[in-house]
Amino acid sequence: MILYFIKSKSNLYRLILIVNSLFFSIILPAQTIDSTAYSKYTFIKPTLNRIENDTNKMQSFYQKLYQLSQTKRGKISIVHIGDSHLQADIFSGSVRQKMQLKFGNAGRGLIFPYRVAKSNEPSSYRTTSNISWDSKRNVFLDKPLPIGISGFTIESPDTSATINIIIKDQPRLGYGFTKFTLYHDKGSSNYDITICDEYKCEQGVFKSDTLSTNPFMSTLKFNVPIRQFILNNKSSDSLNQKTTRIYGMLLENDSAGILYNMIGVNGAEYRHYNMSKYFMQQLPSLNPDLVIVSLGTNESFSTGFNKEDFAKNIDTLITHIQQVSPNTAILITTPPDSYILAHKKRIKNSNLKIVRAIIINYCNQHSIAYWDWYEIMGGYGTMMKWYQMQLAQKDKVHFTAKGYQIQGDLLYRALIEGYENYVKIIQQH
Repeated sequence: MILYFIKSKSNLYRLILIVNSLFFSIILPAQTIDSTAYSKYTFIKPTLNRIENDTNKMQSFYQKLYQLSQTKRGKISIVHIGDSHLQADIFSGSVRQKMQLKFGNAGRGLIFPYRVAKSNEPSSYRTTSNISWDSKRNVFLDKPLPIGISGFTIESPDTSATINIIIKDQPRLGYGFTKFTLYHDKGSSNYDITICDEYKCEQGVFKSDTLSTNPFMSTLKFNVPIRQFILNNKSSDSLNQKTTRIYGMLLENDSAGILYNMIGVNGAEYRHYNMSKYFMQQLPSLNPDLVIVSLGTNESFSTGFNKEDFAKNIDTLITHIQQVSPNTAILITTPPDSYILAHKKRIKNSNLKIVRAIIINYCNQHSIAYWDWYEIMGGYGTMMKWYQMQLAQKDKVHFTAKGYQIQGDLLYRALIEGYENYVKIIQQH
């Protein structure tokens, strides 16, 4: 167990949530769930389940979906950024599954070896290593490692270090991949990296001194889809090569369809992504057609919560996304209701009402699309009802697997409703 010095009561609340998130892990395969499975939960408000402000860039996203559905050609990239509500990939995994079943499966998308970084990992893949890697997630600002596309970074100076990755298929979706992209540091001080298949046969080598159009990316293509591979450190210059630093991995296939890239970090806030050194530099490489931002829970747990700072942090993140990827549609989701620990008991978290209002006000002022999950799930105090129906965990912050699957189905349905409304309009003209 790692202990951190607590400087204030504000940090104590945040630490409690982060520690809870460290051990928060629901490992279940993705399942298809729809409204017939949760219509009995009367506190959910399906009449509110829609994308608000879905004009401008969202219309262009819907147009891309329509073209994909008609031509069966090309790929659409969705990037979903969030906190511990995302890292286990049940909420986002549910949306991925449904989007890919409807529009096509272009691959598993962005992954990170969370388990190697000593954190909880999605159930759709498994990573292991023969050694202990140094790691950092973006919430720990004092650690020296820079942060890239995944919100996590791992590093090792060990020339014998390996990472074994096994990708699992999901119901009606195969995740074998034919294109592998590694996000890592290059240059003379970095080890080369060999890529081997499950039989330990070398398939390629990423030379650290190889120049490319992107200083953080190396790509390898396979003749047939694979589901297991091994990364190995390889020293070709013992005098200069000292380390391997990895930011993420992108898995794609040769099919048209959706790439749904999840970026989730336990305990993360808007400001943590803003302060991630290489995050914005690497984000455009995912070619996002839609970026979904699901943050705000962790900010609400601070007793020193500052409305002005929160609004500025939202604006900084969204502005930076628009600068590096100007043609990307952006969708912000409000965080769910939750309870906060105070005087050894859990009480309703009133800060979330303020967080929701600030997000919606920002979206209205800047014509940004938003999905009001806070109200759709039932609003203030409703997390207790979710808990009583075994849809939320004991902390009344995180959901159970079924709760996240319901959330995923509702977001998917809101997106599809917006898309279908768009299709009706263009077909009338």
